Amino acid sequence: MGFILVVIAVALTAALGGISLATRARGEAIRLRALTNALQARVTEATREMRAALATSDQQARGLAAASQAKTDFLAGMSHELRTPLNAVIGFADLMRMNAATEPLTLRQRQAVEQILGAGQHLLALIEEVLDLARIEAGKLSMSIEAVDPHLVARQVCQSLKPEAEAAGVTLRAPPVVAGFGVIADRTRLRQILLNLVSNAIRYNRPGGHVIVELRQGRDGVILSVRDTGAGIPADRMAELFQPFNRLGREASTLAGTGIGLTVSRRLAEAMNGRLEATSREGEGSCFTLHLPLARHTAPQIVASEIPELAAPALPGGAATMLYVEDNPSNIALMRHVIAALGSIRLHVAETGHDGLALARDLRPDIILLDINLPGLNGFQLKAGLDADPLTRGIPVLALSASAMPDDIKRGKTAGFRDYLTKPLDIPAFARALNRVLNEVGRTADTERRVA
Repeated sequence: MGFILVVIAVALTAALGGISLATRARGEAIRLRALTNALQARVTEATREMRAALATSDQQARGLAAASQAKTDFLAGMSHELRTPLNAVIGFADLMRMNAATEPLTLRQRQAVEQILGAGQHLLALIEEVLDLARIEAGKLSMSIEAVDPHLVARQVCQSLKPEAEAAGVTLRAPPVVAGFGVIADRTRLRQILLNLVSNAIRYNRPGGHVIVELRQGRDGVILSVRDTGAGIPADRMAELFQPFNRLGREASTLAGTGIGLTVSRRLAEAMNGRLEATSREGEGSCFTLHLPLARHTAPQIVASEIPELAAPALPGGAATMLYVEDNPSNIALMRHVIAALGSIRLHVAETGHDGLALARDLRPDIILLDINLPGLNGFQLKAGLDADPLTRGIPVLALSASAMPDDIKRGKTAGFRDYLTKPLDIPAFARALNRVLNEVGRTADTERRVA
């Protein structure tokens, strides 16, 4: 009997223990389920917040992209609107200076023309600086990387800025002529950087000061330095040196500038896998140092070609015939003067795209020069119309436009223009383009006459 009671007691104890374990397990399961639900709720909320943040980020990115595109479009439009009047300002001033032998100017008139030309060129340089900054920020900067002789480029820059240094009473010392080393760079952009650095060193120097341009080969490439003896830059403002539109307190000075030249120069150096650094001591001067990668082989020497005389070749049948399609009266007047200086060309003008297309069919000119932004048909549509007509298909066409963004030039070349010239008109470059095309036309005419 006692044994049975013990067994019953043990069984009851085990049952009660099992019930207790089951109760605790059920409680733990309930708590685990609650924790899981809470965790899922938190994950759901975090996912919702993340999606909302991503949507906001995408919206902000689209807004920034739209703002960037709007800025690029604005700058491109402003470039066109500013280049159009500059074409007349610089073009007529250049013509007056070039025609001084046949139409002599008084001393005061010559001085006035030089002032007009200098101011126009300065304004054009400012426009180009702003556009370069916009291209860099938009990732649309075109570069042609090759082996370049930095000694030759530096000496050419110093030679071109020598009159400016002499006028400021500053001694400019160029690097010596040596059989040197090459750098991997874009020749045009390297020249642009050096022009900016050396002209700044002259402009912000003191009368009787010095500007020294030096080159040497370092362990990681070529080091090009521009050192001046100017006023220097305060130490507490060095961090602002490469900020765009920041002239470090010189905004009220008589020295012209926009404060973006150094910003553009540094960005150009970085685009060529280099870097631009600066050191300065207030009251003693500054030193800007450009580091560029070393080329494996020395770049070939650059031989600057002479500017051709203002003369276009006559064709076998006599003077060449050119059709100019342009709606701006000042540009038309400028072109009449340029053609008069060139000689051997009969100029005809159409002021709309439709008139240009009709006149091209009637005249069959030797060459057509047209603006891109024309009323009626634009320049690209006019070019397509000329190509579609058997009577005008073979006539060489040049573009002359104030639309000077890289995409505009690329589109012009794709459209088949023999050349794409930009305003303000570079008269020597225009003369070279005419010479090339009219020489081709003359050779073709000779061949056809011999075959006939």
